Amino acid sequence: ESGSGKSVLALNIAGLFPEAVISGRSGSIELDGRQLAGADEESMRHLRGRRIGFVFQEPMTAMNPLMTLYDQIAETVYAHEKGIGNDQVKERVLRALARAGFSEPEKFWNSYPHQLSGGMRQRAMIAMALVMDPDLIIADEPTTAIDAELQVQLLAELRRLIEKEGRTMIFISH
Repeated sequence: ESGSGKSVLALNIAGLFPEAVISGRSGSIELDGRQLAGADEESMRHLRGRRIGFVFQEPMTAMNPLMTLYDQIAETVYAHEKGIGNDQVKERVLRALARAGFSEPEKFWNSYPHQLSGGMRQRAMIAMALVMDPDLIIADEPTTAIDAELQVQLLAELRRLIEKEGRTMIFISH
């Protein structure tokens, strides 16, 4: 149900909304036995991107309108792989875009978010979540605001990626 806290829970798992407290409830959030709830920001920053990928509900608000698609995806790689070469980053970005369903990634990677269709922005969010090959992908209503045909296609691509690569996904939907 809308307003029940699905997105807040997902953001909390990824350490993006650590202030969230659910009154009267207790529990833990763990990844491979490591306690995530209450972890410090530096620890969570290391896990985000590398071990936890997040597909946000609204790509237009989650993406930087002043950065190209390439730069936004590459930023994650540079943040987690110190000293990596530009050619290696380019290879990873191309691979992530292809895995997210871009048939010709080079054709779109210099585009800004407003130049992409809704489905392409959603695929870009998926590419950002996949670029570091995370163990856990959190998809917060990834098919919001896209047409039904594209929803089916994106869901099939996510399922294929998860099954083929042995990843875990938390999929939030209504």
